[in-house]
Amino acid sequence: MKNILQNKIFWIILGITLVSAFLRAYHFEGWMHYQLDQARDFRVIHAAMEYGPGELPLQGPRAAGSFLRLGPLLYYLEYGSALVFGDTPAGSVMIILILNVLAIPLFYVFLRRFFDWKLSAGLTGIFAVSLFMIVYSRFGWNPTLVPFFMILFAYALLRSDTRSNKNGGWWLVVAAIALAFIVNMHFVAFVTVPVIALVYFVWARPHSALKYWFLAIAVFVFLNIPLIVNDVKTGGENLVEFIDVVLDRGESEGDNHNIVDKVVKNVGAHTQYYWLILTGDQFAGLPELKGSDIRCEYDCRRGMVRGMVSFVMIFLGIVGWVWLYRIEEDENKKDFLKLVAVWGIIVFAVYTPLAYDIAPRFFLLNAPLMFVLLGFVPKAINIESKKSSKIIAIVLILICVMSNLFFVGKYFSELSRAITDENLVLDYNDRILKEKTRVTFEQMNMIVNWMEEEHVDNGYPIFFSSQMEYKRAFGEIINVRDIPNDGISSINKLYKQGNYFIIIRTKSIQKDFLEKFVKGMDIIDTKNFGTMNVYQLQPKEDFITDEQKVFEPDQRDPKFSKDVQPRYLWRQVFEGCTYNQKTDKCEK
Repeated sequence: MKNILQNKIFWIILGITLVSAFLRAYHFEGWMHYQLDQARDFRVIHAAMEYGPGELPLQGPRAAGSFLRLGPLLYYLEYGSALVFGDTPAGSVMIILILNVLAIPLFYVFLRRFFDWKLSAGLTGIFAVSLFMIVYSRFGWNPTLVPFFMILFAYALLRSDTRSNKNGGWWLVVAAIALAFIVNMHFVAFVTVPVIALVYFVWARPHSALKYWFLAIAVFVFLNIPLIVNDVKTGGENLVEFIDVVLDRGESEGDNHNIVDKVVKNVGAHTQYYWLILTGDQFAGLPELKGSDIRCEYDCRRGMVRGMVSFVMIFLGIVGWVWLYRIEEDENKKDFLKLVAVWGIIVFAVYTPLAYDIAPRFFLLNAPLMFVLLGFVPKAINIESKKSSKIIAIVLILICVMSNLFFVGKYFSELSRAITDENLVLDYNDRILKEKTRVTFEQMNMIVNWMEEEHVDNGYPIFFSSQMEYKRAFGEIINVRDIPNDGISSINKLYKQGNYFIIIRTKSIQKDFLEKFVKGMDIIDTKNFGTMNVYQLQPKEDFITDEQKVFEPDQRDPKFSKDVQPRYLWRQVFEGCTYNQKTDKCEK
């Protein structure tokens, strides 16, 4: 212990980790991103906190654009987090913040498998302040833990060879645990990461005793038992859905483009996100190939220089890898290079058919590689000139760190202004969250506070509507407060006893959203909450259809349409019931 405390490397990495923790935890709850998926997840966790862990499901969230469901391990982590930090949206996702902070020292240890401690610390420093990594550490979502588990998976693979590490067998088990969590977090990771592992094992051929292979497989299967049990009870519906999604994935906008278009688009996306992840700057652009035409729109023209610099840096990183692989004699370091190559090539290959549908979250899967690729440049130069390598490394690290800190500050400024500045509109294409403006959890709670005041004053339920990305989130905040509520989408059903509200982004066209309601209701009050406007409405006498709405008692069992596979709760499994699609009930 004394030796560790006297080690300057320990204090440097601790300092970097503390900086990363501050940037990820600063105003964590108040500025939290809380929309559709976050409300969906918290509904699951809140039910388990209220009624017990038997309310946890055997499946996780649906993969985007399909009925396929991922595994539920994120829900189990969030439930454990809520037990410790409280039954609130922030309490349930505190585990995501903690694990993403722990990813910092873990990344340093991973880098030390190849780089010296100085370059490893510098690259870890960029990772710690990366705007992209920070944003995805500050709220709950199933992809946000992919970087932590990918780094753990990669590091464990590199330690799994018993020829160089007597505990290699146990590291193989750790890799299996990390893999189980990864495939629960995101569909693309579900498909891609097992292939990465397979190709790496074939190429690097790490040695482990057969008993550890059996143990690793057993642990992986054990962690996926919930998915297996649910499929047994549904006759394999999720497995069938998985096969359909794999076969149909890519039947989208990308089908209108040939393979050359898709490769060019994929290269452009990687170039943009390489620049964004390393610098925090979202303006890098490159021309796009559409058929035989090369097009460069406004964003491309504005970001052409950045895009070209990013492309050149990626190219130099690849050249650096080739050079380093040719001259490297240490087998452990060579395995690092093999894993990095397999990781990068397979992800790129999988993303090519999806090139026209790549979402920002996809790059959480290979974000750690961006920092590694940057490190290959000074590392390769070091072979010829240590002085030049040192200068280049310092310059690159300082540019990336300072640039990211600037854009993190800008992002925090936007969040702080969201609650008061009704003119806040992003003057750039947000390539991280795809937002037009900023809306914070604190802001949403203030809006619900006003709505709750009206409910307390007259005892009437709340009827509200909002833009789609916020509607479920507001509904869940209201539900947790045990306020009877319902959404309104038209004026066909209006009640005399009701508090009516419409919530709209300030810079949206208010008239277009309000016009389907104003014919049957009068606007009686308007309040501004920075980037959100809230209208209180009152039904006109001629449009009132009933005195009051009769709310059905809350049903603990979820309901499913006939086209959606049932997602069982653990309570239902132990009760021995089976869903009847005709009655939409779980019957014994």
